[in-house]
Amino acid sequence: MFTKPYEVPNSLVMAQTFQKAHDYSLSRKLYKEFFDNNPHHPLRFKALFEVADNLFYEKKYTEALKAYEDFISYCKAVDKPSLKDLGWINAYTALAHSRIKNISKAIQGRSKAEVAVYR
Repeated sequence: MFTKPYEVPNSLVMAQTFQKAHDYSLSRKLYKEFFDNNPHHPLRFKALFEVADNLFYEKKYTEALKAYEDFISYCKAVDKPSLKDLGWINAYTALAHSRIKNISKAIQGRSKAEVAVYR
């Protein structure tokens, strides 16, 4: 990973702008493109996290769960991150674990509600 200061690429700024505007599909697409096209960029992990987060916001819980798990696996495989990058990776990994818990609760709640409808 890079240890020098870096600028946030315009594609990530645009992805975040669409996310804030609740256009999660377009935001997710831009984050995914950034992740796929920038194999050595230090913000690559954040793009992958945001792909999962957009799915979470869209309530696509099954897809989001897999995306968060992919994110966590990716972060575990990052080779020799700087201390600064490691701090961010750890923070986002903790948030991913929190989202996974929330998804589990939502899925359980949905299942209980669906069962109640059919009783």
